[in-house]
Amino acid sequence: MLIVRVSLAVSLLLIVAGCAKKGGMETAPVSGKVTYRGKALTTGTVMFIPARGPAATGEIGKDGIYKLTTYRPDDGAIIGAHKVTITALQGMEGVLPEVRSGTPGPLVPAKYLNDETSGLTAEVKPKTNNEVNFDLKD
Repeated sequence: MLIVRVSLAVSLLLIVAGCAKKGGMETAPVSGKVTYRGKALTTGTVMFIPARGPAATGEIGKDGIYKLTTYRPDDGAIIGAHKVTITALQGMEGVLPEVRSGTPGPLVPAKYLNDETSGLTAEVKPKTNNEVNFDLKD
């Protein structure tokens, strides 16, 4: 009886694991550097938006480097073509509450905040580490 229960439990785990793997779309690692006016952008978020499937996002570090996540940390983005947005807003550290506005201003031109106006695109290729750098312009 114990063998039957163990076999049943193992079978159930294998089925669940197989379904979980098939549920997501294939991804590949994506990282890169974001610069603006020739200098590393030190804060913000990069978002890759595919035609179909979930978007991938990554925080921009102090050195301008980002790594994308779709399902699990640093797993990258879905294979294929993407529109890209970059959001970087002014920090409010050190600003008195009475001086703060409701929404912080952007650190980059507003066109980069929207996938229809950014003009940024990327192609994610399978089974490779994709390096995608962005040099933002005014």
